[in-house]
Amino acid sequence: MKDGSVLILGISGSPRAQGNSAFLLQETLRHLQSSFQTETIFLKERNILPCEGCHECECSGVCRIDDDIPALCTKLKSADALILATPSHMGGVASRMQALMERTWPLRKGQMAGKIGASIVTGRRQMGMETGVLEAYFSRLRMLRVPGIVGFAFQAGSVAEDQEAIGQTVRLADDIRRLLDHRRKESDA
Repeated sequence: MKDGSVLILGISGSPRAQGNSAFLLQETLRHLQSSFQTETIFLKERNILPCEGCHECECSGVCRIDDDIPALCTKLKSADALILATPSHMGGVASRMQALMERTWPLRKGQMAGKIGASIVTGRRQMGMETGVLEAYFSRLRMLRVPGIVGFAFQAGSVAEDQEAIGQTVRLADDIRRLLDHRRKESDA
């Protein structure tokens, strides 16, 4: 039975809609869509300007930059679980993902506390600190972190050959489902 009141939000930072990290994200969401409402946001389709470090959002709670971040913040706050997917670019997360994380800084004041957060990272053999960056982001937002997925790929589509990563999409979906089912049982009791 599908719980339409629960939203699992997947955000892809890949410059390719059919990229390797987007593929693993879609696979994970596919395993969840029979139980929950799922949605994917491709950051490449959004207007996200870099943070200017002005701290105006600290005082007003609203960023003064006019772009798609206010709508994305609303969507993030409405999600019960968040999966961030990014390719490794020069040992870090994709620039679009980094911009999203910087610009959602005001959400660290508890708006995301207790929600589920997981990451998907794809890249070559020598990945850097991408997973650590995403884990730190979830921690700053006080989210419950679930072990994510690391997929090995370089050419477009090559992650489909990483059977371990594809298997991890099932494990990640099961972990999220188990946590959300547990929460529902606790709230029904």
